Amino acid sequence: MKLDAIQYIPHEQPMIFIDHLVEVHEGYAIAELSIRPGLMFCEAEGLPTWTSIEIMAQTISAYSGWMGQQSQQPPKLGFLLGTRKMQLPFSHYALGKTLTIRVEQQYLHEGLGQFSCEIHCDEQVISAMLSVYEPTDQSTQTLSF
Repeated sequence: MKLDAIQYIPHEQPMIFIDHLVEVHEGYAIAELSIRPGLMFCEAEGLPTWTSIEIMAQTISAYSGWMGQQSQQPPKLGFLLGTRKMQLPFSHYALGKTLTIRVEQQYLHEGLGQFSCEIHCDEQVISAMLSVYEPTDQSTQTLSF
């Protein structure tokens, strides 16, 4: 399965950092991103790894959007609250590489969630725990993850 991720997240170009959902099930999702010059923040060396937090957050957003679609709900806006245990052992994802991003729900209660996240690029892995919040009253939101 390769689903166009943009249909599941409430973002528009150029602020899209995942290309496809390749696997989605209750509790986790796997996405892909091809590193290419047209990506926002991309440099001659590739995409800086400091964008990893946004790549992970958008994968969580796509997971949430896919889950919502299963019950006929449109994608919702959410908030990235923070991250723990993120280390960036290299500076850039090289042009031409494809990232595989896996997010796994650890906790979800009344819109507050925590996800274990990994980005795989060749033999390198960047991992982190992300805390997110998706308000039940979508009419008061102005930011998204």
